[in-house]
Amino acid sequence: MPNMCNAGLPQRQGLRECEMGAIRKVKSVRWKVVPPDECDEKVRTFKAETDAREYMSQLQLAGFAKAKKIQVISIAWEVRIRSRLAPDLCKTFPTRKAADDWVKVKDGEIVSRRFVDYREADNNTLGDLFRKYDATVLADRPNDDPARVRMRCLQQRALASIVMTALQPGDIAAYRDARLQGRLGDPPVKGANVNKELELMGRVIALARREWKLHLAANAASGKLVSRVPAGEGDERDRRLKDVYVPVEARRALKEERMRSHAPDGDKGSANASKRRKTADDAFEIDPDTEALLAMPQSEQQALLRALRYPGWFTERKRVVTDATLKARAKKKLMAPLKARVRDKGRHWALVSLAIETAMRRGELLKLRWAHVHLARGYVDLPKEITKNGKGRIVPLSLRAMRILATQPRTGEAVFEASIEACKSAFRRARERIGATDLRRHDLRHEATSRFFEQTDLRANEIGYVTGHTDPRMLERYYNKRPDDFVKRVKQSFNQEGK
Repeated sequence: MPNMCNAGLPQRQGLRECEMGAIRKVKSVRWKVVPPDECDEKVRTFKAETDAREYMSQLQLAGFAKAKKIQVISIAWEVRIRSRLAPDLCKTFPTRKAADDWVKVKDGEIVSRRFVDYREADNNTLGDLFRKYDATVLADRPNDDPARVRMRCLQQRALASIVMTALQPGDIAAYRDARLQGRLGDPPVKGANVNKELELMGRVIALARREWKLHLAANAASGKLVSRVPAGEGDERDRRLKDVYVPVEARRALKEERMRSHAPDGDKGSANASKRRKTADDAFEIDPDTEALLAMPQSEQQALLRALRYPGWFTERKRVVTDATLKARAKKKLMAPLKARVRDKGRHWALVSLAIETAMRRGELLKLRWAHVHLARGYVDLPKEITKNGKGRIVPLSLRAMRILATQPRTGEAVFEASIEACKSAFRRARERIGATDLRRHDLRHEATSRFFEQTDLRANEIGYVTGHTDPRMLERYYNKRPDDFVKRVKQSFNQEGK
């Protein structure tokens, strides 16, 4: 009577195939060229005898007449395991015992379904995964996309050279601490920035494990293994534009900048051009008419826009000059308005002012096209291709925003012909001119969002639609209340209810 257990014979036969790995003896021949003893650094080994002869001839022509060619025969044991339950495995060992031991281990793992193929992880570093992720997942994004910029920076870190099978959560944690403390050659960064880098690493490794056939025991950058930096003081920005601008702060900043320009060689901020034109004993002043204008009551927004539109107003000049210099200044003063319009090709003041009016992100403003602008209807239609969250939205335009767009020259498809680096530099110089060194470009989005709450009757979900915030908690972070304005609105609300 046939044994019913033989019904599973094909499967057992497949298992027997993996239990008996094919082991064969491999003999390899190498040719070693040995110069005299005093020149051990010139010893070379070649696979082909012709290459060895050519190298030996070069040594003999160089004066090493005693160079010898030696045949080196090495024995190795090559193991091949083929199974329907695992990919083909091949490895070479110096001894037969090591080969037999490896076959037993792998056979046991395959039969018990515990086999993990680490070959792909052995052949790739973390930097290799970064480059593949950048070339595939992020390929459609522009070069100035935050994720691509962050990815390029990560590729330059020493962490990127670690082989994936050797990468441990401790390596990621050490990188986190080094970034927070500024021990990688960069200034210390906030915890929110470090968390973004850790999350990006985690996504890359997770994708490699899921789709790129890279087997790992665990994701070394996951939040379960590496703690994220908790939100601390200063991580949530609450900077608003000030209602009253104090020119004294700007004068102090200009004075410090001038002192740095006269610093000795090697000091930060020294400039050869400034040294040629200025000396520490010279007295400097801003144009008296301009200084009187800047000293008039104005808000920080007005000062910022003036610093962007008319940078020459904030430039100090020598107090004691010749008559020829006075004539040149008078001539230049007459041409200043025209030159300012021509020079400010990117119209950075308009870009900043529109950001305050609409709460649009810098990237959205730079990608804005005239086809998206509907002045007659009073709104901008942002398509999903240029928004951060990938969702299109309608941004209504205030009267000031409509005036800005109406006066913007149409020289091409783009509304603002400026690069992201030019915008960064222009804003940084403008805030230094007015002394607002603690102001950031993204603070304008906080300002605009807060004004929507303070100056309109829109509901929170409607404001979130305009600003592009899909999470109510994030929208709440962008609403930075001013105590006086908030109390005033509450009182007005009570008065209206009393009526």
